Amino acid sequence: MVFKEVSVQNIASLLRYKLPVLSAIGVVVLALTVGVHLRGNLSDAWNRIHIPANSPLFSDTRTITHAIDCAIRGQDPYTVRSFDPWHRLYNYPPVWLLARYFGVSSASSNLIGFAFAVAGISTYLFLFNARTLISGFIVFFALASRCVLFSIERGNTDQVIFFFLVFGFFLIHRQRPELASRLTGVLIVFLTVLKIYPMVTATVFLQRRRGWISATLTVGASISALFLTSGHALSFVFANTPRDPDMSFGAFPFLYSVGQHTMQSMSSFIVQHRATAPLTALFACGICLVVGAKMHDRLHHFLPPLDSSQTRGAIAIACLSIFCFAFTAGSSYNYRLIYLTGPLAWLVEDIDKGSVRRSLPAALLILILLWKPFSLSMTGELFDGMVFLMSSLWLGNTLFAHRISSKATSLRYTVPTAPRSYPATPSSR
Repeated sequence: MVFKEVSVQNIASLLRYKLPVLSAIGVVVLALTVGVHLRGNLSDAWNRIHIPANSPLFSDTRTITHAIDCAIRGQDPYTVRSFDPWHRLYNYPPVWLLARYFGVSSASSNLIGFAFAVAGISTYLFLFNARTLISGFIVFFALASRCVLFSIERGNTDQVIFFFLVFGFFLIHRQRPELASRLTGVLIVFLTVLKIYPMVTATVFLQRRRGWISATLTVGASISALFLTSGHALSFVFANTPRDPDMSFGAFPFLYSVGQHTMQSMSSFIVQHRATAPLTALFACGICLVVGAKMHDRLHHFLPPLDSSQTRGAIAIACLSIFCFAFTAGSSYNYRLIYLTGPLAWLVEDIDKGSVRRSLPAALLILILLWKPFSLSMTGELFDGMVFLMSSLWLGNTLFAHRISSKATSLRYTVPTAPRSYPATPSSR
């Protein structure tokens, strides 16, 4: 009887912590249900709540499923457009095409898109715990945001990558340290084969003693696995990936928008010289990493220190790395901003511990970016740039501050001192 009472209390407490996530899901489902009733179909229901929808739905899922139809017919989806409903070229690693051996085809599009959405929603439900009213509001508005809903409507594979990343870290951190380190490397290699950019999550090793060795080995293994599985198709993956200033974030839309509102010649230059945006972002990121590292504990007054030994801390480091990489790469569609919910969960946890003044401003900054307009706007790109700089500072402080501190300490204790002279004694004269 006591066991049953404790179980009921635990379930009640868990549901209370998950209430903001469940409320966000309920409100969105209700809005879509009303939209379908009024408009007659789900695509128009999405448009009614200002999420630009394609018809048929799950257009990113269909990039894969229709490419599978193309491959089944013996044609190359990287060069043949005719099988895609919008005549797009396939731009994912070829490993996704192996799903055809499990019976996946364009007829499975709605089912696969729905499964991707369930994967994303279950990840948010597992990741977030909100114990206060403030953190509850943050979680609710984050999960009801444009970018999160955009990823669901598109049926984007980032939801699956995020699912494996979060649940993978939670399972791995239950293992003994030696095994956990190896499994983390395996997880990163697996995710890299699926989507390329998760190789940057090797940053989770850098807080550990001699972690740069593990990080280097993991990145090397990831690149090797990527070339073994996708080497012949990588050039097509990059060439076929659209770079659009609308519905996207990153260095290219940021600088393009700044140019439009300052100097038109700057916008033209950014378009004509695409390497300018990534190089500028890389330079800014490098400066912020160094500044963040040199700030040491002073930055902890504004951002909570990240700890890779804790599960949500490791997830936050990995997700910040993905966001900074995606921003630096030039242009990524807004659904990739779902990775910012990783560090947001860490901020929410800090708020629940009483550090509202420290973590609330950063949480609100991320929240505003998750609600950024789909069309190119100076306001949206301003917050995009601010979150990028904040994330770079945060990562620099997390990953490199202790190294600078240990080097300074080492130098302080190894500087040779001049031998002390004593007055001569009579016997030594």
